Amino acid sequence: MKKVFLLLIVFALVKTSFAQEVDPALFLFDDYTEGTVLMKNGAKSKGKLNFYLPKGQFFYIDDQDGNTIKALANSEDVYLIEIGTRRFFPSEDGGLEILSPDPAFYVRHCITFQQKEKEVGFGGSSTLGQVKTFSANSAGDAFTSIPIDIKPGNRYNIYWVEVKGKQKEVRNMKQFIKIYSKNKAELQEYIDAKNVDFNDAQAMLALFRYASQLGK
Repeated sequence: MKKVFLLLIVFALVKTSFAQEVDPALFLFDDYTEGTVLMKNGAKSKGKLNFYLPKGQFFYIDDQDGNTIKALANSEDVYLIEIGTRRFFPSEDGGLEILSPDPAFYVRHCITFQQKEKEVGFGGSSTLGQVKTFSANSAGDAFTSIPIDIKPGNRYNIYWVEVKGKQKEVRNMKQFIKIYSKNKAELQEYIDAKNVDFNDAQAMLALFRYASQLGK
């Protein structure tokens, strides 16, 4: 990684063994992928990045620090994050992928998860025992501890739709159709014909474009 990453407040995490300990299903990408971080001051840095779904955080491999895996912070200084051919921007409660810049249509990739059970005596198990964690000191005395021993559940998406200059959060198909209620019948026909899965971001992007054309 170039030195611009060192200008950010970063979380110093475990070494590369972290990637082997954490279930890869907890990440958006199958592996760390070449990408670019563009800063608001015009600086940029290239490296391998991934997106950790449970916390909505971007991670990168710092090859100037023994391939340590670190979490990208100071989101207010970041303009855009490109991973492969996909584009994201950070927000206070997690990164958003830009499916369409204009009209705006964004998705937050999420996952349900739970702590793995810890084996106890007599063949039992418990989720109350100590778990492995990776920890970080950020600005001041702030301290963050994130459990590693968690297992993934189901992935799901939350969308943001821009309508008449206002962004609306969409958590299910019913909410999406409500935004375009004047064309409810046409949208429902499209959804049924295409068998649109709400958690398929590309299928939802196509539905969004169709709805936007109907609204013109």
